[in-house]
Amino acid sequence: MILVRLSAAAAVVLTAGCARPDTTRTIAAGCEPTTGQVSWSPNTVTPTLTNATLNVGAKQTTLVDEPFEPSITGVDAPEPWLEKLAASLQKSTGRPVLAKSPEPKPTAFTYSAPGGALVIIYTGVDRVAADFEASCDPTVRGTFHGWSTATTGVVACHSDQPDPPDAFASLALNLCPAQTLTPSAEAGAGAEAGAGAEAGAGAGENDAIPVPTVTE
Repeated sequence: MILVRLSAAAAVVLTAGCARPDTTRTIAAGCEPTTGQVSWSPNTVTPTLTNATLNVGAKQTTLVDEPFEPSITGVDAPEPWLEKLAASLQKSTGRPVLAKSPEPKPTAFTYSAPGGALVIIYTGVDRVAADFEASCDPTVRGTFHGWSTATTGVVACHSDQPDPPDAFASLALNLCPAQTLTPSAEAGAGAEAGAGAEAGAGAGENDAIPVPTVTE
């Protein structure tokens, strides 16, 4: 199995935690999630695919289309709290925590695969979930949902892969159909980078597939 992975931000290593009950679902006037007023429980990081497309020559089939949107649950928090909580959690962990939608920009590199190969192009994020408590009157508790790393990559189904795939590639490989490649499709595959490359996908010996890179 052939895989390519690009990262847009440093990964966040966080620990598992458990939810606590809410004290209130409304926020009193003047309550702000500023440094010194917010405490954090242990956190979770979950690799999650947001998009995956199966490519066979020029044919594309969408397998996953679930864009990730940062959010706050458990309390009716105003929109500015997203960025403020992200900054607070980042300061608490010392690592990047983001609250803007991590959708890929339309830049690309080209992935070359044998004609007829089953290739999955995917994007995903490391989702960060953390319970918080804001010292207001009454106390505010909720859960922040942000992200730390956005990734795009490629896996070729039913090919030899000498190294274990990472979490995102493993999720993508689980989407591969149960199909054996033809001998010509097993001949080999390669990857090459090139900004703004255009697709050459067709029925030839190799299909050139454009892949979006993830940027902030």
